[in-house]
Amino acid sequence: MKERISKRQGVASIIVLVVVVFVSAAVFRQTNGTISAGQGAPPPQQEQFEGIRVQESFPVPGLPVGDTSSRPRRQSAGWTVLLDEDWEDGFDANKWLTVDRNGSQGGDYRWGLRDVENPLAGGQASAWSIGGGQNGENLNPAKDGYPPRVDSWLIHGPVDMTGALNAELSFNYSFQADDLDSFSVLVSTDGSNWEGKQTDSGGAGEWNGRNFSLNDFLGQKTVYLAFRFTSNDDGNKKKKAAFVDDIVLRADYGSKQYLPHISVLPTPTPPPTPTPSPTPPSGVFLDDFTSDISGWEARRARPGAIYGYRHRADEDGGRRGFLEVNVDSTDGFVILSPLVPAKNPPYNIELYAKLKDTKDRQMYGVVFGADWNGQACNAPSSPNCFNRYYELRVQYRNTGGKQFQEVKLKRIDSHDGNGEPQGPTLIDWKKGGNVGPDDWVEIDIYVSDEGTINISWNGKFIAQAKDATLLNQKYFGLLLITKENGNARVKYDYIKID
Repeated sequence: MKERISKRQGVASIIVLVVVVFVSAAVFRQTNGTISAGQGAPPPQQEQFEGIRVQESFPVPGLPVGDTSSRPRRQSAGWTVLLDEDWEDGFDANKWLTVDRNGSQGGDYRWGLRDVENPLAGGQASAWSIGGGQNGENLNPAKDGYPPRVDSWLIHGPVDMTGALNAELSFNYSFQADDLDSFSVLVSTDGSNWEGKQTDSGGAGEWNGRNFSLNDFLGQKTVYLAFRFTSNDDGNKKKKAAFVDDIVLRADYGSKQYLPHISVLPTPTPPPTPTPSPTPPSGVFLDDFTSDISGWEARRARPGAIYGYRHRADEDGGRRGFLEVNVDSTDGFVILSPLVPAKNPPYNIELYAKLKDTKDRQMYGVVFGADWNGQACNAPSSPNCFNRYYELRVQYRNTGGKQFQEVKLKRIDSHDGNGEPQGPTLIDWKKGGNVGPDDWVEIDIYVSDEGTINISWNGKFIAQAKDATLLNQKYFGLLLITKENGNARVKYDYIKID
């Protein structure tokens, strides 16, 4: 069942160029117990949990408060797993609180564990919304449905979100109920006022994997999470209410502790040579631009475009060291690349970016799956490189008093006589989310070995496309585009491909 914390493994046969890794074990304190936090993978590429937005006023009795929260004494870099619950070791009352909000009215029904198969991840145990409490502990999901007037809560926390740049809750759930009976995911910063999303249009009892963004609660020292099931005055003796399993809470604390740039030779031959190979190595790539932008050059641009790029060593929004790119003409673009090959799929591209001096319809982004034959590759155009590639555009919009960003994925098959990229749209404009004029944004692109491309914006899954046309091409770059509003400027904090 279960998604486990991934651990970096050392491989003695691989030559690593530049190794400076700081690994810290993050330890969490919890009331009457401890939980270990560990370095983890980014959230899974799956849909967000959707439903009606709800707000509840419910002061929950018995919640831990104050600085006894589960927070890291020393934060790990990157995505860190704060909670990993698959129920296989039983129910830990130090981590979870179950509450029947109705009290004795209608009977005592709370969340409890049952042996119920979860086809998404395997394992035996799942949390059942009516499987606990005095009246629920003897129910059998194989033959029993849910009673009327249930209001059952499963609560974890508090969690400290101080210092997190992104936070995401992922889980698997099954919901089978009548219309107007509900399953909800709720969040509170005080244990009394709750907000979240609720589905109350019934359900077929199928298991689904979902994410739930906690980015609205970043910086909060006290955050509680809750799963809730409610039923009206009828109940249903044939339907099974709600199950929850494989609950993982992740927070992203940035990546400044990663090495500035890692490259791995694909096939080292002992004994190791004393000098690096002149061939650009493939494998894991990470550049956080802390010291310089060595290797990054303009590889393609629209003819006549006025552009520039440089290293910035200053601090901006809590980050330090950037690749800054500007395009000072209208209808122009530039692609910068270090001409280092990415690993073979599957791989994930992660980058942070911030538009400066924003104007409506300015765009930045990333290109991947690009070609290069090893010959000279210089802007504005060259027959040797970046003729065909995938292009993810992130567009800033300021319209009707609303500021947001949206993403679009194209496959570029050629360029017209003006140097304009041409090719099919794989994902048309999808809204990422609201953004201020000075906000850092995280973009994630996951490419499978079968050609599935998943796009996430600030930790939230946006859209998916399937195209294997350019899977055998490994080169990548960063992008800035102007339309009618020129003078665009973007800062990239880092780009990681693994």
